[in-house]
Parts: sequence; structure tokens; C-alpha cells
Amino acid sequence: MEEQEMLDDTCRSYPKFDEARHNVLCSELKQLYVAITRTRQRLWICENAEELSKPMFDYWKKLCLVQVRKLDNSLAQAMQVASSPEEWKKRGIKLYHENNYERATLCFERAGDTMWGKTAKASGLRANADRMCGSNPEGACTVLREAAELFDSIGMAKSAAECFCDSGEYERAGRIYLDKYGETELNKTGECFSLAGSYQLAAEVYARGKYFSECLSVCTKGKLFNMGLQYIQCWKQDARSDNGMMVKRSEEINKIEQQFLESCALNYYELKDNRSMMKFVRAFHSMNSVRNFLKSLDCLDELLVMEEESGNFLEAAKVAELRGDVLRKADLIGKAGHFKEASKLILRYVFSNSLWASGSRGWPLKCFLQKEEILAKAKSFAKKDSDIFYEFVCTEANILSTEQSNLFQLSQYLNASRGNKSLRGEILSIRKILDIHLQLSTSKYDWEYELVVDLMKHSQESISHNRMSVATLTCFWNLWKEKIAYIFKYLACLETHDADEYYSYGDFCLNYFGVQKRQLNKVNTSFLFLNADAAWVREIDDRFLRRNGKLVSADARHFVSAAQTHWRSELLSVGMKVLETLKALYKFAITNSMSVFCQSMPLVYIFESANSFLPKHASCFLNLSTAYFENVFPLDWRESLTESMISLRGSVLSRNVLEEVILENIEGDLTYGQIGRILMIWLGSGKPTDELYKKIAKSFEKNSPWGRFIKELSGNINSEIVLESASGNSCDAPRAVYSVYKFYDALKDTYYNANWRQADYISPSCFLYLIERLLIFASGFQGFLLTTKSSFVEWLICEQSNTVRTANLVTDNRFSMSCIYDFVASIIKDFLYKQQDTAEWIKKSHINFNHYYPLLLLRLMVTLCLLCVNCGTGKYLDLLVDLMGRSDITKGLPSEFYDVLRGRRHNHVKIDVNVLAEACKKIGNPLVIASLGENCSTFSCPDAIFVDMRVSQSREGIMRLLFSINNKAPRGQTVAVEVDRANHNQGKTSKAPPPNFAAMADHKMNSQNIKEGDVQMYFGLFVQISDALMSVENVGDGNVTKFVSNASKLKVEVENGINFVPAALFKAFEKKTWGDEDGKLLVEANCMLDELKQLSSALDMSERELKENISTIAQLLKRLHLRRPRLETFLNQLFVLNNTNADEKEADHSKVEENGKSKMGALAAFFSSNTNADEKEADHSKVEENGK
Repeated sequence: MEEQEMLDDTCRSYPKFDEARHNVLCSELKQLYVAITRTRQRLWICENAEELSKPMFDYWKKLCLVQVRKLDNSLAQAMQVASSPEEWKKRGIKLYHENNYERATLCFERAGDTMWGKTAKASGLRANADRMCGSNPEGACTVLREAAELFDSIGMAKSAAECFCDSGEYERAGRIYLDKYGETELNKTGECFSLAGSYQLAAEVYARGKYFSECLSVCTKGKLFNMGLQYIQCWKQDARSDNGMMVKRSEEINKIEQQFLESCALNYYELKDNRSMMKFVRAFHSMNSVRNFLKSLDCLDELLVMEEESGNFLEAAKVAELRGDVLRKADLIGKAGHFKEASKLILRYVFSNSLWASGSRGWPLKCFLQKEEILAKAKSFAKKDSDIFYEFVCTEANILSTEQSNLFQLSQYLNASRGNKSLRGEILSIRKILDIHLQLSTSKYDWEYELVVDLMKHSQESISHNRMSVATLTCFWNLWKEKIAYIFKYLACLETHDADEYYSYGDFCLNYFGVQKRQLNKVNTSFLFLNADAAWVREIDDRFLRRNGKLVSADARHFVSAAQTHWRSELLSVGMKVLETLKALYKFAITNSMSVFCQSMPLVYIFESANSFLPKHASCFLNLSTAYFENVFPLDWRESLTESMISLRGSVLSRNVLEEVILENIEGDLTYGQIGRILMIWLGSGKPTDELYKKIAKSFEKNSPWGRFIKELSGNINSEIVLESASGNSCDAPRAVYSVYKFYDALKDTYYNANWRQADYISPSCFLYLIERLLIFASGFQGFLLTTKSSFVEWLICEQSNTVRTANLVTDNRFSMSCIYDFVASIIKDFLYKQQDTAEWIKKSHINFNHYYPLLLLRLMVTLCLLCVNCGTGKYLDLLVDLMGRSDITKGLPSEFYDVLRGRRHNHVKIDVNVLAEACKKIGNPLVIASLGENCSTFSCPDAIFVDMRVSQSREGIMRLLFSINNKAPRGQTVAVEVDRANHNQGKTSKAPPPNFAAMADHKMNSQNIKEGDVQMYFGLFVQISDALMSVENVGDGNVTKFVSNASKLKVEVENGINFVPAALFKAFEKKTWGDEDGKLLVEANCMLDELKQLSSALDMSERELKENISTIAQLLKRLHLRRPRLETFLNQLFVLNNTNADEKEADHSKVEENGKSKMGALAAFFSSNTNADEKEADHSKVEENGK
């Protein structure tokens, strides 16, 4: 303006324009620019603030761009321009398309176009309704209906239908679509009817348009399930008639059909109307669809019925398994022709239900509803498979039955189960056999009189004859316990998914608890409980149980925990019963004064069994088992000097018990009593294990003498008398002598330096045992042993290997043993001369003086005699003579022993090897002459036992020699027992008697000959048996009373028979080689002997007990009576054989040759100086007399 000189001088000055400061003005100018440039014809600017607008208006006036007018009518008339209707319509259409419906309506009114006017008005109403729907939905619907009516009035059916649809009047909209558009808008028509809830109309419309999915959808919404099913069937018909599209349309229809049918079935499932649901499930296009659908809903009952109706028995069986219905599964598998699997399933069902049905707590097997009928069904299935399998099922059914079975039947079941590889049958048979043992009275147990080597074989044979004993009880307890141990191994592996190694035990375990294993995935496993009410399931917390209807399951961890808890409880319960039974048997053996062997067997088995349990459960039994020490080392050596007891001591069982005694004695500071007991066990059973030796050595550290001996004993224990090396060098001799001297020093320190009045001082019995061992050690250096049978056996037991060393033992006289001999003599002198101190020592050791002193006296006198003959110089003869002259000594000795030492003719004490051998024989402890390194064949001693250790002999061979019936060797010969391994077990006949016959003969006959009256006695026994059988066959009180009154007489005959049979058999074996037939008779005779023993035990009862057990006695009598035809003649022949050879035996004894004097130093000289021809002749005559 300044440039164009348009500014007035009177104008106020304004600030200079600054774009930053006048930014708003710039924006307003731009808006003004837009207004001006967009004007088509005229631009009217109205302003009511003149002061602010005047500068701009003046500017525009000077440029002649604007006119100023007043707003009045004249101006309005001047501005009016007349427009034609066509222009108004055109302007209205333009506005209509610009969605300016109100102004368009005015234009159409000016144009007089009613059609466009209503259209614009209806469209305006529709647009207004859209804006109102958020804030005023009801008002919007009213406006929409008004718009719809307008659309409908002018024939705009589609817009009308849309407005009706938007306003919620779906059915009217649908009618408009159906009436106005027919087939072209069936989809929208059906949608409107569907939204209106007119599902049937919608379905019909969709069906007309072949909108399959939409049709079935509205059928589902309207619950028009039958209608939808009819449409599906019609579409299938159409698909088949349309050959070109048949396959494609069928697949599409199948998919749509399946979805519809599933939705229908699901609807009825949610309504719990399974019957209606199944109507649609049966219409599924495939069985797989049926399975998937019903399994997803867990409708297993319905699926099972459908599978069975379809003939899919194996699939139905799988469903039954998912339901936990074992019987139904078995029935279905049977229908499928799988009879073996069906039978096995039924057996599994019966097993688990016999344990856990009706809230049962497990074992024993119990009866439940229809148990027998179910087992019969298993048999019927098995019969259709094969005869062999049928026998298997019958055996299993018998085992699972609750009917009482005897031992013989159970043994048959056990053998059959093993043959069939049925672990279930095996374990159950073993448990039933074990239960019979635990329920049996101790008085009805049989007793073994020799160590059972093959426990399994012996036990199977015993129970097959309905006999039970300590050995059979232990055997079947161990068998059962072993099986349970494998179950624990399976359970331990189960959580790690590595249980395949114990599959059979796992199968038994799952069957036992009634559990099905289900693999959920590669990692997780579930265990389904077929009987959720079982007692063992209560061990699982309810929080960890998964319930699905009637089915209950748990994961592996919780199942394993519950199963282990149950088996621990079961193992402990049965184990305690076994221990209590063994304890009762031990007390029975004590009460009835049975042999030490019979008393010992329950003790060793108690120890073996008690070690299976924690100390808190079995401590009392472990303490009881250590009483075995007193049986191994009794006060009276005769109690343990039997072949059976010696065999037991050499067993692992014995060593384990004795090692436990050692462990009990090495706690704390050792007393001399503990030291003595430890040394007795060591020297009486062999070197302990390395681990135990370390404990012993540590406990002996504070006792220097015994500690030094223990170290020597450990390094030199393989042979207590040192063996010469193969090269003949005796470089080890000093060490052997050193060991003996260490033993001597320790004993001397104990005797002289220790206070015997202190607590738990070594007992006289223990001390004397160690003295005897010292004497045998010391005497061995002369190249031979002269000792008693009991001492020799003690030495032999201590050998570690089964074979006695065969190398020559050291013979070295450079090392004098005189100090040891003197020590032994002084001990004997103190014992016998200081009787008051001896008595006090005995009593302080808690030993009955009156019982023990005679035993001690005899033991000391025998030791003194051994000292005399081993020394060979007569050094200790004066002591022997002095003691034999004292009445207080001699009256305590056995008369037969004293008479031999005193001499019959000369009435003076004499001692040499022959005299000592005869005296030892009189007291049942024969003299043993063992050749270690020197040849003893020149010695003549018919009453001694000769053992040549220089030849290869087994320990068992030496034991058979020591405990054989006839121990005497011919004059000038040495007996050596060799094992013929070449002919061992080759089926050849042999003269050697079986070990069991020899043991029976040793136990019952004790080297006695059979008398002539024995055969008549045996015939009398058969007569007695026949008479007794007749008296009990008729069950009348009179007959029973008569039998009871004659029972004592029958018992005498039975006892005689028990004595006769083993001796006769053994004598027969000595002289005759037997064939196969005779061998069978020998076996039968041995069985008869067992039956005689059972009968003897049964007859040893009160009258009341005899009457109660009359049926058992009758069975035994009958079995014995049936043996008479076969055995009576056979036993008679044995007697004739023995009687025929009697003269030969006497001649053999009378022909013992006399050998010359020996050159063996002291021993040979002693023989020579103390033997004359008359005495020898008298001795040999006496031998012959005793032999007869």
C-alpha cells in the first residue's frame, strides 16, 4: 500500500511486519485467500467490528474490488436469480451424490421431483440413523424404519430391506428379499430369516440356494436337527445323480455333514441326552469319526456298544480297556477268536480281585462274587485254544482258588508254573507253601539230622511228600523274598522308564495291584487303578489322584511310592512271622533236648533272615541267633562232635553268624572274655574277611601280646602249621615257630598276669580250648599229629579252602616245644590241684559247676595223656600217675576211661598210643594219627584213626573217614580217602555208600553191628503196622481207643526199624555192587525211613493228640503197608548178606599185622618201650569182641 501511495497520512503507524511475531495474521490471510479464490460468482463478506475491518475494506475500495451495500430486502431481490426445475433437479442430484441429503431434498422439492425427493429424504434419514446409533440406538431404529418405509414406497426394495435389517426387522427384510429378488438373493434372504430367528424359513431358503453350510448352521441354531439330516440325505442323492461333480460334491457334503452331525450330537451330549446323541453319531460318515468324537467326550460306554454292534471286537476290546473293564475286554477278545489272550485277561482279573475286592487288604486270596464262574469261563476259552494251554489255565485257576491245597498239590503247581514260565503261579505257590509252614504247629515239623547241601532240591522233595522242616521253611521264605526283591528293582526302574530288564516282575506287580499302565506321551506315564477302593490306594494322597468318572489314576512317582510302601509292609510282616516260627522251633528243639545240630539250624536261619531287616525290627532275633556260639563251642565237646554239626560249621551260614559274634565282641576296650571268644571263632572257623580283620586288629591294639599274635595269625592263617615249599626248603619254619610262640606268650600273659577275678575274664572252657589248639600247633612240628578226633576236627575246620594242603608239613626238631609242653602241664596241674580257685573261676564265668566240672576234668586228663604221648619222654607221666591216684580225680572220670588207663591186669597207670587210643575210643573221642610230613604206616594202633595228609584228599573225604562206621585200619596200613573224580557221576555202579546213608548210620548206629534179632524185629514191625492200620481204618471209638492203647508198643517197633534200616543199607553198600533195580529199592527204602521217622514223631503224643491226629497216622501207616510187598524181601536179603560176612569181619580184625619198631624218634621209642606181645594180643581180642 505504501509503494502504491495508498496510505493516508492520518493513519496510525503500525509496527513493521515480522513473520515470527505475526504468524497468526499470516494464517488468517491465507484463509481469506482461500475464501476469495474459491468463490464462483459473488463473495459476501459480513463484518460487525468496523474498527478492525476498516483498513482492509478501505484498501479493497481503493482498488475498486468491493462494493458496500446495506443488507435489506432490496438487496435480496437484487441478488435473486431465477432457476429452472431441471437445474434444481440437477443441483439436487449433485448434492445427493455429495451425501448432502437435506439440501438435495430442498432442490428436489423446488424441482417437483417426488421420487428423488423421497430417495434423498430416506437416504438422509438413513445417514442420520447411522450417526445416532452410538448415542441413541432406539431413535436410530425409529429413523431407520421411517427410511425403510420411504424406500419401500418408491420401490427401492434392496435399500428398504437393508434398512429393515439394520433396524432389527430381519424377517420383513427377508420377506422383501424373497418377494422382490427371488432366487438371486437367497443367501441374504436366509441370513435375514436366520437373524430374525425364523430358522426353518432360513433353512428352506438356504436349501433352495444349495448353501449347505449355512443351511446346516441355521438347523443347528434352530435345533432343527432332523430337518438338517433330511437335507443332508437329499444332497447326497443329488451328488450321486450328478456324475461330473459326484466325487467333489460328496467330499464337500461329507465334511459339512460331519460338522453338523457332531454339533447335533454335542448339543444332546450337553443336555445329557446320550440316547438322542447316538442317533446322530450313528449317522457319522466313518467309524474313525465316531471313535474320535466319542473318545473326545469320554463316551466310552456308547463307543463300546457301537464297536461291538459293528463287529469290531478288537476295537471294542480297546475301548473296554480304556474303561478299565477287564472282563468285558476278555469277552470281546474271545469273540474275536483270540482265546489265549482272553483266558489270560480273566486270570489277571481274578488275581487282582481276589486280593482287593470288597475293601480287602490284600493277601491271602479271597473269594468274591462269581469267582468260580469267571474261572470256568477262562477254562472254556482255553479249551478252544489247545490242550497244553488248557492245562496251564487249569493250574493257574487252582492256584488262584481259595480252596485249601496240601503241600504235595502246591509242589505240583509250583513245578508246573516254572515249566510254564508263569511268575504269578510261581510266586503264589511259594507264598501258599510259606503260609502253611507259618500256620503249622512246631510239633509237626520234621527235623533234618544232617546239613542240607542243596536246599532247593531237598525242599522240593520234602514238600512233595507233605513234609515241612526248618530247611523248607527257610528255603521258601528265601524264594519268596527273592521274588519280592526283584519287584522292588522293577519299581525303582519304573520312574526312569528303564524297567524292561524286569518286565515279568513288572507285569506281576501291576497285575497284583490291579493297575493298567498307560503311556500318555514319550515322557509321562499314567497308572489306572482298576479297583480304586483297594487298601493300598489309600497310601496315595487324594491331591495326587486323577479322577475321571469311575476311573482313578496317578502318575508313576506316586504309584511307585504306594507300591513300595505296601511291599515293605508285606515283607516285614511275613519276615517277622518267619522269625517267630524259627524262634518257636528253636525253643521246641531246646525243650525236647534235641541234638545240637537241630538246635543250631533255626539259629543260623534266624540270623540269615533277620539280616534282611532294619535293626529296630530284628535286633531281638539277631541277639538270639548269636546263641549259636554256645552250640559251636559247647561245654561238652560231644554235643558238637557230629558230622552234621561239623558240616554246618564249615558253611557260609555258620561263618556269617560267628562273624556277627565277633563284631559284638570288638566294641570298646576288649575284655579277656571277648578276646577268648574272638580267638575261638577265628581258630574254630577260619580267617575272617579282610574288612573284619582290620576291625579286629584295631580293637587288639591295646593288648600287646594278643595283638602281636593276631598279626602273625593273619599272615599265616592259610595253614596254621606252615607248609614246606615245593623246593623242599623250610625257610618258613622260623615264622611258623614264631607264630606258635606268640600264641604261647599271649596265653601265658592271660593266665599269669591278668586278674581272673575281673569282669568278663576268659572262661575256663574258652581258655582250655585255646590250650588244646596251642598243643596241636606245637606237636605238629614233629611231622605228625597225635590228637583226639575233636581237636583234629577243630584244626581241619579252620582250613580256608575245600582241599586240605598236600605238601609236606615242616619237620624241624631244632625248635624245642618243651616250654610250651611245660606250660600246658602247669595249667592242668593248677586246674586240678587248686580246685577251689577252679570252682570259683567256673562260677564267676556263669557256668554250672556241677555240670561242667566232670567235663572239664575229663578234658584235662585227655589233654595230659596227649601231652605224655606227644612228648615221648615220660616227663609228664609222674603227674598223670599222681592224678590217677587221687580219688577226688578218678571218681569224676568215666569208669571205662579210667579202667583202660589203670590197666586190667597190672592195676597200674600206663600210657602209650594204643592205651590212649583205646581210652579215647571208650569216651567216644577216638585218637587220630595224622601224617603231616612223616610216614606213620609202621605204627600199630587198631583203635586209632589214621589220616595221611601227604596224599591228595578233599576235606569231605577226610570227614567221611573220621565219621565212618569202621575207623580202624589194618595193622601196618594207613587209611587214605581219595576222591575218584574220573568216574564221578558217570552212571556206574559203586561200592561207596551215599553220604546220607553214611550219616544215618553214624547218627543211629554209632558203629554198632546188626544183631541177629533185628530181622525178626523188622518182620514184627510190618505185622504191627498191618494190625495198627486195621484198627484205624474203621472210624469207630472202640478201634481208635484200641490203637491208642497199643501206640507205645508200635512206637518201640518203629524206633527199632529206624535203627535197622540205615545200618542195613550201609553195610550192604560196603560189600555189594548194586544194579539199577536195586538202586530204586534203596531209594524207596530211604523214603520208608523218612516215613518211619514221621510216624515215630506222631506216636510221641498224648492220648488226646493221638486221637486228634489219627487221620495223619492212618495215612502214614497205609503208605508203609503198601511198601511191604516190595521191601520186606529186599531188607531180608540185606540181613542175610550182612550175616554171611560176619565171620569175614572177625577174621579181618584178628589178622591185623604187627609192624616193626619205627625209626621216627620219640614216638617210635615210646611205642617200643610201652608195648609187649601179651598186651597186644589181649587188645586185639578185645577189638574182636567189640566188633561183634
